[in-house]
Amino acid sequence: MLTESPYPAVQGGRWRRASSFGEQMEPAVVGARLASSFVSPLIRKLFLNGVPGAELVDRPVRVSRLVSFRGEQRTLSDKEMHRIAEELVARAVQATGQEQLPRHEVRVVTNAVASSLRVMGTLDMDDVQAVHLGHMGLARHLRSMSPTAVLGLSADAVELHASVLNTACLHILNFFTQRSAFVPRTLVEQSRSLEELARKIDSLITRAPSPADGPFEKRYSHYITDKYGKLSIFGLDLSQGPENWLLDVAYLSLDAVGDATGVLPTRLSADQVLAAHNRVLLRGVAGSGKTTLVQWLAVSTTRPNQLDLFGLVPFVLPLRTLTRGGAKLPAPDEFLSAVDCPIAALQPAGWFDRVLRAGRGLILIDGIDEIPEDDRNDARRWLQELISTYPGNRWLVTSRPSAVREHWLSGDDFVEADLAPMSRDNIADFVIRCLLATFG
Repeated sequence: MLTESPYPAVQGGRWRRASSFGEQMEPAVVGARLASSFVSPLIRKLFLNGVPGAELVDRPVRVSRLVSFRGEQRTLSDKEMHRIAEELVARAVQATGQEQLPRHEVRVVTNAVASSLRVMGTLDMDDVQAVHLGHMGLARHLRSMSPTAVLGLSADAVELHASVLNTACLHILNFFTQRSAFVPRTLVEQSRSLEELARKIDSLITRAPSPADGPFEKRYSHYITDKYGKLSIFGLDLSQGPENWLLDVAYLSLDAVGDATGVLPTRLSADQVLAAHNRVLLRGVAGSGKTTLVQWLAVSTTRPNQLDLFGLVPFVLPLRTLTRGGAKLPAPDEFLSAVDCPIAALQPAGWFDRVLRAGRGLILIDGIDEIPEDDRNDARRWLQELISTYPGNRWLVTSRPSAVREHWLSGDDFVEADLAPMSRDNIADFVIRCLLATFG
């Protein structure tokens, strides 16, 4: 059953006027009327029969290997896949009495549902991980990986697509839980999850500030959220758009491309690099998102998330600001005052030293290219001295590719990566977010 919806309920089995976009469908009605006896057989066609499950091995079978519409064991054609989507959408329209939805939109919704379901053929997760997401989470994930599928559709059609996909994902997860290898696999995953939870709890305990530092760090956390939780987007002209955008709306997770050393995978989500490595030099052309990534990492220390940064203390150090007027690069006790933090004078005596000696610091040095070329070696010596004094922290340095040579910091155990440009899907996702944030 589908229960989540941001829209008002259906009245009398009809659409109810809810906004300037038009009338909206209650997803729960779709889920209730698409009976399992109808949906389940269609969903089972998307998967192969008799494929080895996620047994007790280090490399479990991925969802992408279970589907029947790709790979060497393919049994479901594109035409048959489209037919499944067509039947799901047609039954949803019929069940809710919404035959007045234009036929061309119904056809596009059918194509969108098929496109979203095909994403399962590329998922890098196993069945247990998919079940952990929940059916709504899995549906959101599939939609986020096919953002262009609903471009140009009315709000009614977008809601129909979401509702059908939510129902399909509910039955997909039900199919996964009935597989013979699922129960033993979940027991192993549960054991691993408990170990990981214990590790994270230990990590959070070590990151907790001393009682004397707690009040200041709480205030500093609010400062970080207020200062870096919003973003100005240049070149985006929306007459009704905000002057500053919430970072949660505007931020896109881009890929970082590893160098030839093989230390980093070929491609890795840029915001995950610091989860795997404590010292990273990230290159990117102007406007590629380096500074936005720095903001995202700083804000990620203030709230629980999957980046394993919560509880760290961020120091955002834009080199252009630090060296203005010929100023020398600051010592750690001057980090806050050097960036004009309004509460710098309130930090307890010795606070920075306690934070950095405990390895609780996240030092984000943005823009090596923003200082004169003759000063960059001095900046590297400044960084090396900081690392030598406080080695156990996390460090990110950003630069344009042309500013520093390859392996510039590899002698200091930095991995190096390049920020990949936005893909078409990234751009489409970004535009959709901005439109939704502007018009609701």
